[in-house]
Amino acid sequence: MPKRIVVGISGASGVICGVRLLGILKELGYETHLIISKAGMLNLRIETEYSPEQVASMAHRTYDPMEMAAPVASGSFLTEAMIVAPCTVKTLSAIANCYNEKLLVRAADVTLKEKRKLVLVVRETPSIEDICV
Repeated sequence: MPKRIVVGISGASGVICGVRLLGILKELGYETHLIISKAGMLNLRIETEYSPEQVASMAHRTYDPMEMAAPVASGSFLTEAMIVAPCTVKTLSAIANCYNEKLLVRAADVTLKEKRKLVLVVRETPSIEDICV
């Protein structure tokens, strides 16, 4: 099996985490398959100097977020893991409840179904200062 990882970038703040992750995985020799949500594309433009097209060019393959027939939507597409960085609470909720309306969530669902590693970098986690106030 090739060293292959699916990367999702959702619309949470901190989209630079996903951009940097793609760079690190490339340095480590991973084949990356990227899904950027529409809100993720918007946040790339707002928070970074990267366009969605520039970020897409960092991956080996990029999929339209509505492309439900993409290879990453099938368990027969072998991967080591999937990382969603950043991950909105909405995306986390959709994954937890198998609400497979869009490709990013469907790919995460398949990752879990196949007992592969799924890492969610949830950005809306409150800081300790917020919890203690």
